[in-house]
Amino acid sequence: MAYCIDSGIWSSVFAVPTAIVDQHIKLCSPLSLKVLLVMLRYPGEPFDPQKLSKLLNLSPADISDAMGYWIGTGLLQEVASDSSATPAAPATPSAQPTLSTGPSPSIQVRQSPEGQRITTVAARPKISREDVAAMAAQDPTMAQLLRVAQEVLGNPLSPVESEILASLRAYYGLPTDTILMLLQYCVSIGHRSMNYLEKTAASWLGKGIVTHEQAEQEILRLTRDNENEKKVMHAFGIFNRTLAPREREYVHKWFQLGLDERLIALACERAVENTGKVSFAYADRILTSWKDKGISNPQQAAQDMAAPPPIQRSPKNKSAQTGKYSSIDAAELEQLLHNQFQD
Repeated sequence: MAYCIDSGIWSSVFAVPTAIVDQHIKLCSPLSLKVLLVMLRYPGEPFDPQKLSKLLNLSPADISDAMGYWIGTGLLQEVASDSSATPAAPATPSAQPTLSTGPSPSIQVRQSPEGQRITTVAARPKISREDVAAMAAQDPTMAQLLRVAQEVLGNPLSPVESEILASLRAYYGLPTDTILMLLQYCVSIGHRSMNYLEKTAASWLGKGIVTHEQAEQEILRLTRDNENEKKVMHAFGIFNRTLAPREREYVHKWFQLGLDERLIALACERAVENTGKVSFAYADRILTSWKDKGISNPQQAAQDMAAPPPIQRSPKNKSAQTGKYSSIDAAELEQLLHNQFQD
């Protein structure tokens, strides 16, 4: 069944910019679109969350969040209370953040009981929605960060998400392109949480990773390590959990040694066959042995596994009369006597 618009409504119309449909229809929330349509219906008339909440029968807090999307894009600008047309300078927040040029001293590095190095962001300052909006209005790179981050995530930013992004940019000194690279990487591996983004950023800051080039190298390393871990997990048949820190250390060690990944997979399979369980330590002993023997491919490893174990000769016996070690051990003597009686 098809539908058409009642032509009678054309007696009164208002314009909607094409950019709204072309650039924002997929990104903005339904409520953000409602808010914009109401404001376009009354061009030049100032609106605040309280006024819009009465028209839309929704809470001012929800309206404020919806307006935040358009503030982030630069479409909405704050106006003075005594003027409906002249834009006013952005209000100065009570604690206006200033951009820093390097990592914050509130980055803390500690050791876990297992010896793992843990980096955290301590005492992150609270940034209100108004502060974020003012920062975006004053700093084009902040506005760009919020806009592109929204595109990467595929949905409007929540106040908490905007706050974390603003903190990484304003307080901890990470450049916009570095934050966006990190965000894209996190999304690519299935971590869309801003808390995960913030923890990873804290780890980077602890390592001194700030610039675009440093971030690019770190992402290449992380991507390579993730791929190596997936190969080992597949070889072991691990599909329902992630690797423990100690297991990751084994994986890193094996690939750092330059071992053929097929050789690593064979050692993992051999470990499961011989122990009946996933044993990284057992696989490590196999790989260490192969490395010491100069084995570098699965064919050589197969030959090594098929070879019979070396004969362990028993210690030579002392002569009862002389007390000296005999050149013939007990097994050889028994064989000689057997052959003699057979003759």
